[in-house]
Amino acid sequence: MIIRILTQGQYTVEGNALVELDSIDDSLLDAVEAGDESQFTANLEKVVSFVQTKGVKVPDEELVESDIIIPAPDTSLEEARELFAGYPRELT
Repeated sequence: MIIRILTQGQYTVEGNALVELDSIDDSLLDAVEAGDESQFTANLEKVVSFVQTKGVKVPDEELVESDIIIPAPDTSLEEARELFAGYPRELT
């Protein structure tokens, strides 16, 4: 799966890492739904860090369509509500 982190680039995440990301990602979506800014910020940091460490960076010069887009690390809760409007709960 190709995952874009806005302002950070694209990463390929596959296999067990994708299953693990799905669990972390659910916590992020829960925080958005609950309107919990501190949990949202903490979980966004976890998701971004996870994708950057477990994923394989797609070269910047390579153009591929993203399957999922994750907000930039400095995204506010209000901005995230708009971005996550059609975001899938299940990644796998």
